Amino acid sequence: MKAELEQLIALQNADTGIRRLQAELESTPRRRAEIENEFDQRAFEFKALEQAREAARAARAQLEKELSEQRARAAKAERDLMSSTNSKSYEAAIRETDAAKKQVSDLETKILERMEAADQAEKSLTERADEFSRLQSERDERLQAFEDEARALSEELEARRRERDSLFASLQPSVKSLYKRISARIRDGMALAEARNGSCSACFLALRPQVMAQVRRGEEIVLCDNCNRILYYQPSSQPHNTTTVSAT
Repeated sequence: MKAELEQLIALQNADTGIRRLQAELESTPRRRAEIENEFDQRAFEFKALEQAREAARAARAQLEKELSEQRARAAKAERDLMSSTNSKSYEAAIRETDAAKKQVSDLETKILERMEAADQAEKSLTERADEFSRLQSERDERLQAFEDEARALSEELEARRRERDSLFASLQPSVKSLYKRISARIRDGMALAEARNGSCSACFLALRPQVMAQVRRGEEIVLCDNCNRILYYQPSSQPHNTTTVSAT
């Protein structure tokens, strides 16, 4: 039974490692977003300049479209003026021509303003290009290191799962069933608990001397009377460790 108890301890260690790795991998979207958000905060001024430049360019394009329409309107008004045959149509064509020319002038002024705004933003971006490039490089390096870490965690998780499957397959059916039942019932999934200083280290129940003696011998599976975890004993000469333990 000592050998099987050691396998159970190794199985629990593997399951604990798997849960830890899964939790770390599940947090990767949040951690990646934190890196991106930190960059966005540090690069806020650059982002604002880029947005101002793009907004000015978009506004200029829209104004140029309107300018083309007004120039066509002015040309038509000029033709109507030239072809007018009476004072009423002549006056109407004059008013239309004046209105179209005013719109053209206003639009040309606004287009110049948008061009200047875009040019100013572009100039500021060019002047601070090195600073922005450095920030981007820092972000890219951190993201690459993060991706490397996540890949290593995934590889370790797969290795732990293979180890876990091998350990679980080596157990007797009755022991497998017991371990699965206890793990599924307990919130943290810890089916084993060390018997330390005469007590269960999980629920702190004081163990009867006879129970403690049975656990020390390791010749049979002994359950805690309170939390029903499988108890194991680790000599005091070895350091206590909740993730890597051995039975003797």
